Order: sequence, then structure tokens, then C-alpha cells
Amino acid sequence: MNTSEPSNPDLPQDLAQSIEGKDSGTASTLLSTHRTKLSIRRTGLSDLRSHLANERTHLAYLRTSISLIGFGITINRFAIFLQEKHVLSGTQHRPLLRDTENAGAGMVIVGLALVAWSLYRYWHVNHDIEQGVFRPLHRAVISVTVLLLLGGGATAAWLFLQ
Repeated sequence: MNTSEPSNPDLPQDLAQSIEGKDSGTASTLLSTHRTKLSIRRTGLSDLRSHLANERTHLAYLRTSISLIGFGITINRFAIFLQEKHVLSGTQHRPLLRDTENAGAGMVIVGLALVAWSLYRYWHVNHDIEQGVFRPLHRAVISVTVLLLLGGGATAAWLFLQ
């Protein structure tokens, strides 16, 4: 057998050499695309990887949402518990624990909004994978980040400056 010829004639030469270990290890990249005379096409393997990565990202969003919702409920219930035990004196016009209860409810709302965002993002990326294009949502990501920064900063100022 000639060592310069790939053992599998059905594969492109660069891919066959990569699989046999005769190049710098670009097999994973070459497996994701297949060169034709006119263009580079994605293979089923690369689409599968993309769909699985999209699903993992969606599940990460869901885990974060569940954490936000659970932590918000915990803060809310703990504030109510402390109010019922009369931890603060009744001399304050607006007790800090009442505000903390509202902050917990706000975290639940942010968690629910994140669930809606994750579903939208999952559908958007899934459509892009199916179409073979990627359109990043730069404005949406920046907008959500700025809103969370402003909302978190306003909540912190509201709670700690009273």
C-alpha cells in the first residue's frame, strides 16, 4: 500500500490524511465541512453539533432562570417571615423588609423573562442552523445586559440607601 494515498478513496484527500494522523489534526474541522467544486457545505455532523450546542445553551438559560425564580421566592418568603416575627420596630414608615419582599418578587419576574428570552433565542438559533446562516443579536444582548445592570443597580440603591 502506498503511504501517500489515503486508505479510503470516498473521502476527500485532506480529510482522509487527517483521520490517518498525517497532518496537524484538523479532522474535526474537516469533518464539519465538505468542499465541493462550488462551495463548502456543512455536513450532518456539524449540524448535529450545532443543534446540540443550541440545546445545551437553552438548558443553561433554563437552569439560570430556575435559580433566579427560586432565589427570588426565598427572599420574598424570608422577608415575610421576618415581618411576621416583628424583627423591625414599627417606627419605620416603609420597613426595609417590605422592600426586600418586593426585590424578591422582582427576581422572580426577571427569571420568568429569562425563560421567555431563552425560548426566543433557541428558536432564532435553530432557524439559523437550518438555514445555514448565523445572525447574531448584538442589539438584543446589549439591551438586555444594560437593562439588567440598570435594574440591579437601582434595586441595590433602593434597598441599601433607605
